[in-house]
Amino acid sequence: MKSKSMFPKVVMDMFWIQMTWALGFLGIMLIVNIIKIGRTLLGNDSVDNYYVAVFIAANIFMLVIGIISTSFLPHYVENGVTRKDYFKGGLLAAVGLSVIIPIIAFFVAAIERLIVTNLTSITFGDTDLNSVFQEIPDVGGIGDIISTIVQSVIFTPYVDPGSNWVLGMAVFSLNIFLYYLLGWLISASFYRFDTPGGLGSIVIALVLLMLGDTLLRVAIDLPVLESLAAINSLPAGVAVLGLLFIVIVSIWMIRLLTKTVSIKM
Repeated sequence: MKSKSMFPKVVMDMFWIQMTWALGFLGIMLIVNIIKIGRTLLGNDSVDNYYVAVFIAANIFMLVIGIISTSFLPHYVENGVTRKDYFKGGLLAAVGLSVIIPIIAFFVAAIERLIVTNLTSITFGDTDLNSVFQEIPDVGGIGDIISTIVQSVIFTPYVDPGSNWVLGMAVFSLNIFLYYLLGWLISASFYRFDTPGGLGSIVIALVLLMLGDTLLRVAIDLPVLESLAAINSLPAGVAVLGLLFIVIVSIWMIRLLTKTVSIKM
């Protein structure tokens, strides 16, 4: 007799647990933003909006909870959930989280702007993260590689939701979803292969991150680093397919790593 699939329960469990963490993260970011607004009242008359602040920090947050996601595996397997159901449930929970976070950030930022601009003289600066990215010079040699990695992590592709809210939040969602997958890939590698395999997965994740970042920039016509300028010649459609390939490969590797892994007690 075929056992009943448990992945819907895994989806709900992992989504709500991680959503609780996300709400804590979003709450902290809101407090920090309010403090900045308060300080702005005493000096400058411009401050970055909440959406931009969350956009910058959410990548690292999703990377971290992606890393933590492997810790759910032993719990589920020990309670009779198959590795396949764990994988499918975790993947769908990550998708849900990646969609919800930008939506919350967008609406909180809109409410914040409405309140602050009506009650104070503060104006919100229009931060162009892509211009900041473009202004950072290449340094050459090994420093160029390190610079490319750092810039890919900090200055991910950004589309202002004020100009195109659908594309803006879609790019935001895709950014943080990829970071979640790469965090999950790294932690699954450490869990299965211990330190040597885990360290190797970090290199793979960084390569996938840089390629994904650049392909997304090409797809939506944003600036690309000079060190990766060759990719800029690709048609937008090819860049989209390449980005989709990176996402699928990341998911496939996570599945391979967790499919038959021994549970450590």
